[in-house]
Amino acid sequence: MAEIEKAHGIHGTRRRTQFSPPARLSSLPRITRTQRTWCVLLGSLFAFDVVDIYSFSYVAPTITKEWGLSLHSTGIATSSTFLGMFFGAVAGGRISDLVGRRRTIVGGVVLFSVASLLTTFADSVAHLVVIRFVNGFGIQATTGVLIVYVAEMFPRASRGRHQSLLLAIGLLGVPLAAGFARIVVPLGEGSWRWMFVLGAVGIVPGLAAQRVLPESVRWQCARGQVEQATATVERLEVEAERQYGTLPTPVEEPPVLPMGLRELVRGSNARNLLVGAVTMVLVSFAFFGFNAYVPTLLVEHGYSHSASLTLTLVFSLAAVPGALLAWPLVDRWERKWSFLVLTLLAAALLLCFGLTGSAVVVAGCGFLLSMLLQTTTAVLYAYLPEPFPTPLRGLGAGTSNGLGRLSVFSGGFLFAPMLHKLGFTGFFTVIAMILVLGGAVAGVFGIRTAGRALRESTVLSSGTSAHHAVPSLKESL
Repeated sequence: MAEIEKAHGIHGTRRRTQFSPPARLSSLPRITRTQRTWCVLLGSLFAFDVVDIYSFSYVAPTITKEWGLSLHSTGIATSSTFLGMFFGAVAGGRISDLVGRRRTIVGGVVLFSVASLLTTFADSVAHLVVIRFVNGFGIQATTGVLIVYVAEMFPRASRGRHQSLLLAIGLLGVPLAAGFARIVVPLGEGSWRWMFVLGAVGIVPGLAAQRVLPESVRWQCARGQVEQATATVERLEVEAERQYGTLPTPVEEPPVLPMGLRELVRGSNARNLLVGAVTMVLVSFAFFGFNAYVPTLLVEHGYSHSASLTLTLVFSLAAVPGALLAWPLVDRWERKWSFLVLTLLAAALLLCFGLTGSAVVVAGCGFLLSMLLQTTTAVLYAYLPEPFPTPLRGLGAGTSNGLGRLSVFSGGFLFAPMLHKLGFTGFFTVIAMILVLGGAVAGVFGIRTAGRALRESTVLSSGTSAHHAVPSLKESL
């Protein structure tokens, strides 16, 4: 019996060699132990990105007081981070298409870690603005490519779930930053600088990524490095056979072919870029519009400043289970429809949050909303890289992501006037409408991606040649 099973395994392995490396990787029934290690490592990198972003928000009041700054000056430093994120997302995405996913991830980690450490030496607003711009550039150059890597290096049946796990691990950086700030910031003048030493520790998992992560199999195939891609897939197949037994026969996927930069703004690629960009702009604006005024609204409903900050911290703890909430649905149901439904639910909670007069209801809605927005983000992150071909996936997803960050940058100048003119009720009503509009754009005009082969340049998932074909509305639906 053992000899028969062994012979069957060899036959199965030989049968799989007839297929391309991406098809073989995509057809793995479940992830291997090695891929679990990748996911934890990628999540750790995301966590230090989150730590660095939140660190500045936690120390900004202290810096403002120590340096005698105006709120305007502090706002400029905050805005410079998001402006850097825009350029980092676009540049990082394109760099990853040219030199590889792993190199870009590691390079982005080194850049934001060094920039975080240099923040500890800041002695002026100008210095802070410049270094926060560089920091934002490195952060988004990293996170934008992390989601591309997961899309390309995990099986098609579970890549969405592992995007949600990546986000959940990363969001652990929020309580980590909050807890560390609670310890070091009260220590005395200048103690806030230690927050950015914590952010610089991200270089440790970054260097580990250089050793542990292989290059993306799809990127290697697009660059003609088929032997290297095959070697990576064979190692995973051997591991998967030991864990799960005989592997299923792959279904061949569209070939990964080189293509020019201008193809991003042609045919179906142009449509998918427009859908991704508009969705990210609207959803990011609404997301940060909510986060920007949570503490203020809580105070308006009778909570003390201390209680308001405590509730905000509790809301942040809802982020991790919120991301994990996407796990059972992101690969089971079509992503664009899941995303639309989630935005509708979040919008309803936004209306309750802004319209109710009850302090208890505000607190409850705030917690649920903080959770649900991260569920929505997990589904969106899973979807964002999938409509683009491999040679342009980094740039396509990065441009969409970057424009979303640019909308947050603009929100820094728009939120306060909106709140002043509309009041809390009007402000959160508009934010809810913007969120629903973002969900509708993806739901109506987005393409189906859940459980399907990633799209490539010349072939639709059905195998039909379509180098410049624009998906019809029927295909989208």
